[in-house]
Amino acid sequence: MKRKYFYSTALVATLFLITTALALSAATINRIAFVDRAGDLYTIRPDGTDRRKLASGEMLQQITFSPQPVQQARDFYSWPAWSPDGQRLASFRFEVSSGQPTDGLYIFDVPTSRVLHVYKESGLRPIYAYWAPNSRQLGLLFGGRALSLGLWPTSGGQRPQTVAHGAPLYFNWRSDGQAVLVHAGGDRESESGHSVSMLNIESGERQLLSRSPAAFGPSSWSFDGRWLAYSSQKKDEEKSALMIAAGDGSQPESVAVVPDRTALAWSPVQPLLAIATTSFVGDPLFEEIRLFDVESGSMRTLIKDDFAAFFWSPDGTRILYAKRKLDRARWAWAVVELNGGKSIEVTNFTPSRPQTLVFQYFDQYALSHHLWSPDGQFFTFSGHASSEPEPTQGFGSPAVYVVQAVEGASAQQLSDGHIAFWSPQ
Repeated sequence: MKRKYFYSTALVATLFLITTALALSAATINRIAFVDRAGDLYTIRPDGTDRRKLASGEMLQQITFSPQPVQQARDFYSWPAWSPDGQRLASFRFEVSSGQPTDGLYIFDVPTSRVLHVYKESGLRPIYAYWAPNSRQLGLLFGGRALSLGLWPTSGGQRPQTVAHGAPLYFNWRSDGQAVLVHAGGDRESESGHSVSMLNIESGERQLLSRSPAAFGPSSWSFDGRWLAYSSQKKDEEKSALMIAAGDGSQPESVAVVPDRTALAWSPVQPLLAIATTSFVGDPLFEEIRLFDVESGSMRTLIKDDFAAFFWSPDGTRILYAKRKLDRARWAWAVVELNGGKSIEVTNFTPSRPQTLVFQYFDQYALSHHLWSPDGQFFTFSGHASSEPEPTQGFGSPAVYVVQAVEGASAQQLSDGHIAFWSPQ
């Protein structure tokens, strides 16, 4: 009996260790998704090993029952987006079949590289994908004369369900995935032509929060959904009011006056709002980042520099930003620490074309596409890296890099490629 008890205990312990190891493995995806120069979609480990090609070519045809051959020169993936649980990857695909261009929406199962959901339509024009925090649904922006926001996959059919229109159009998921904040232009009922509203996903009900928002990017909830922030126009003035409200949109309060061109991004771990501003509305660069602490009501300047975009580290202790060098022909990645405000230059680079688009709309992409590694020690980007990079190299021959976020680090090339994003786990 004692021996039997010993074996049973050992078996239970072994199964526990195996189960724990599998759980840890599943929880730590730690992969980079990228689109290479040929337009194929891959995931890879950050050390360059275990490169996996997701369904394309013959495999794609087999899964989606496409009778037409894939023409590699004209068919390509774009803008991969990781689900928050790291198990799925969404991507767009442009295809030409019998001379007819078709846009496709794809969701892949990352462990098996198989297609889980697919929808194709001529003239669909998907331009941006953003997963709900519960990893159940995608928010999708579609182009056209006016942008539209759709939800997909849908339960009642394959076509994305349209829930909002506007130009411009920005949105942010609430932390529970049950609602989105929508900042839309072209609102005829609004004083400024813009509006901020909250859309309940289940009921479809729309709650108007502001009829006079300034022309900023996405309104956004704090990491826990307790607070939301947006910028509101001030009558007959060139500046705007920074508004902080409760998570349900109630009790809005003006906490600061900011320039009209403002970008907002909440810390991923605390009620701390980073505010990028510039005095020159037409300038693509920002001049400073300030931090507003909701609980204390205090505001402080973190950096003063010329930069195009910034991204919080996962632990909220540092901010990565892309700054222009003084000669304006080169870029540098820099990192600033929140505690003490020390800023370091990491590496010089020139961005790829898609990377510059991320910079242009960074306050939206920062919500959905990750440059930082899950542990906050590295980051990825696409373009060209060297001590003296040429501006055209990032566009003409882009590559995917991984860089340790330390001063003077060397960028390690993983592959040729147009764009890359790190898994959230």
